[in-house]
Amino acid sequence: MQTKNIVILNYHKISKRMDIGLTARHPDDFERDLRIFHEQGFKSVTFLDLIKAPEKLPPRALIITFDDGYRSVIEQAYPLMEQCGFKGVVYIPTDYIGKSNDWDVQFGGKKYVHLNAQELKFLADSGFEIGSHGASHRSFKAMPLRQCEDELKRSKIILEQIAQKPVVSISYPFGQFNRQILALSRNAGYRFGVGSIFYRSLASLDGLSVMALRRFNIYRSDSMRTVRKKLTADFNSIYAYRDWLIQQGSMATVLWQKVFKTKDV
Repeated sequence: MQTKNIVILNYHKISKRMDIGLTARHPDDFERDLRIFHEQGFKSVTFLDLIKAPEKLPPRALIITFDDGYRSVIEQAYPLMEQCGFKGVVYIPTDYIGKSNDWDVQFGGKKYVHLNAQELKFLADSGFEIGSHGASHRSFKAMPLRQCEDELKRSKIILEQIAQKPVVSISYPFGQFNRQILALSRNAGYRFGVGSIFYRSLASLDGLSVMALRRFNIYRSDSMRTVRKKLTADFNSIYAYRDWLIQQGSMATVLWQKVFKTKDV
């Protein structure tokens, strides 16, 4: 299945509150982002659309993803996207559905709440796709393969029960994966996977390239010019390296989780 001409952009929180990781996009900036997408002629699609009707994909297809599945998706992003005729893909860690993000390291005690089951169902009924972000939001690379396999399967079952639709894509927590994790994801029934923009060439993935699709993150600090550039930039550009540098901040959470072994909610 051809995906190379599809642009994938990723958000986390849509909030006026600023966080240390720069992942909280201001609602006013998000609204301007949507206007840019519209002006550039992009139409939003989901991974489910790629499966159901690949022949009907628009010339300029855009997949808008939201990692972590925060409540701000339904409170801030959804109303603006509905006005513009856009839809998205929401990735949520199932152990935290309807709960605060206690898995995350946030200095100053700031917490954000994840979508609950009713909100996820509403989004699914509204044309959004619901995807897996694991269960515990721990890095798959930091856990035994057996636990990784359990999270892949368990989260998929839970989300399909909530959305009443197939869960066909996964976003790897912290963008981390290896070839074994890609294979486990495919064997668990996922058709697509998204992760970090930095890894070895797709040729080394032995037919698993659709399980390791690249995307740009949109951060608090991104200007309108940067957003426009990310719609067309390649993954060897300065924008990709800047994304990578910002993403390294999340490694503090990975280390914290590894030290304290946060397995249970």
